Amino acid sequence: MLSGVNHNLFGERDPKQYGSTTLAEIEQGLAKVAKELGVTIVAAQTNSEGEMVDLIHYARCLGGVIMNPGAFAHYSYALHDAIDACTSPVVEVHISNVYAREEFRHKSVTARVSSGYIAGAGIIGYELGLRVALQRVEEQKAAGKA
Repeated sequence: MLSGVNHNLFGERDPKQYGSTTLAEIEQGLAKVAKELGVTIVAAQTNSEGEMVDLIHYARCLGGVIMNPGAFAHYSYALHDAIDACTSPVVEVHISNVYAREEFRHKSVTARVSSGYIAGAGIIGYELGLRVALQRVEEQKAAGKA
């Protein structure tokens, strides 16, 4: 689970858009679901675009990625290229409905190269993202690509 810029402020920042749940609580909830599904998650958060790229590079050795890039989604071609080069499925998740917000949020340069995209489902979007990532891993295995 890879969380982007300002996500360390979940629970405090703009509760109308992001709710009152902290990032630690989201991570704990997803870890519980992962355990039920027989997998383990590794969680990381960064406010640095370069570090986010490094974490995507690292994810190449993992089974799949649930990523909320935050504002990086709207302009980071570096992140786009890192996702495009990642052999593990990357599922992009946004808590809020980005299309009901400011116009600059309507464009995601990273969604095009992601294996799935979930927005506006609230924090349950992370569970949905995990399930999609696991499905994409199974599809890769069936195609002989994993």
